[in-house]
Amino acid sequence: MLLAVAATLLVPAIARAGGGIAAGGGTGGGPGKAPEASAISGVPRAYARFTVIVVRRTGLSARVVGAWTLAEGGPDDNPLNIGPGERFGTVRRGARATAKHLRGDLYRDVMNTVGRSDMAQIDAIAASPWCYRCKGYRRLLRSTYSRVRVDD
Repeated sequence: MLLAVAATLLVPAIARAGGGIAAGGGTGGGPGKAPEASAISGVPRAYARFTVIVVRRTGLSARVVGAWTLAEGGPDDNPLNIGPGERFGTVRRGARATAKHLRGDLYRDVMNTVGRSDMAQIDAIAASPWCYRCKGYRRLLRSTYSRVRVDD
């Protein structure tokens, strides 16, 4: 009984701290419910705006998408470097194109992790066909993930 009470009190607190324990841990409200850009820290402002749009259109974790933008480091209108090197002119156009791209066949396994834990999403990104035999990408994503915070 005492263990159940402790778990009831601790798990939500850990998840709010960005621990990634709950599905979407620290995503800003769960799948498809994107936080405001101002609630995302650890990424440039344009990346936060990009992240919000992508999350609204895909349901992926805001913290994971923010970490992915840091790992890729593309221009403000294409932080995930889809194309690669393609320019969209605005953050909004780039985020919409990215969300459409993520819903394609190449990222099916990533999109199948919507609603699952942040680490499941990171693992799926690192295992994507675009990153065939990439070495160290999972480690890079986990490192950038540790720098991103999303206030719920």
